Amino acid sequence: MIKKLLPGGKRVDYREKQRHHKEFNQRRQLKQGEYVSFYKSGDWRTVRQEVLDRDYGLCQRCGKQGNIVDHIIPSKDDWKERLNADNLQTLCKHCHDVKTYREWCKREKGAHRYMRINIVCGLPDSGKEVWVKQRLSKHDLVYDYDALMHTITGLPLGEINYDAHDYIMLWYEQMLRKLRTEQTFDNVWIILTVPNENIDNVLSPYHDVIKHFLVLSSNSNSNQFKPKRKANQKLLNLFEKSDFSKFQKIYFEPTPRKMNGGYI
Repeated sequence: MIKKLLPGGKRVDYREKQRHHKEFNQRRQLKQGEYVSFYKSGDWRTVRQEVLDRDYGLCQRCGKQGNIVDHIIPSKDDWKERLNADNLQTLCKHCHDVKTYREWCKREKGAHRYMRINIVCGLPDSGKEVWVKQRLSKHDLVYDYDALMHTITGLPLGEINYDAHDYIMLWYEQMLRKLRTEQTFDNVWIILTVPNENIDNVLSPYHDVIKHFLVLSSNSNSNQFKPKRKANQKLLNLFEKSDFSKFQKIYFEPTPRKMNGGYI
């Protein structure tokens, strides 16, 4: 009998492990025949090889040699994306095992979690980032388009580089698809300047989506939150053409913060 001694003195019986895997595959064949057949299909073999070639056979998480082609969004959660190369990545066995375990934990432990999606729109300097920070709880996720644009381009907040915009939106689309299949967080805050119709198409059937349109209160005397610059004209035109009819309009008057003995 083949055994291996692990740290802590625990022994692994490989024959027992192989028997367990065989029984698992037999049960899966009976209950998930279409799922198992897919991984034996010619279409899957072709796409799998294309992804391995694209990634040079390297794990996309740790950089080591990898030979497992993994669905970023699990095929069980989004079956129609099973052959989409953009939803596939090369992983080594260790990274694949870690990812699979995390997905199992999210699916099992997050099954009864109630997750709300909050869409917060407003012009730069409308105070939307501060408004969100005042409402954050411990287990929330925040996506801030303006902050991402500023971070990767170095441009002032509110200015847009439309080449960088395409890269930011790639991550945004992937995030929406993943949120559709999970209940990982208590709240998700998506901070944008103008509404994005993909949110309705992807998330609305699955989650409670609340839309907020933030306007800086005219009563606010805080210089910190008054617009310090004009948004570029292209952004203003896009903002004026946007439909906010389904948004809750909020007039935000931030609380002044005390600094160096005075208020700002």
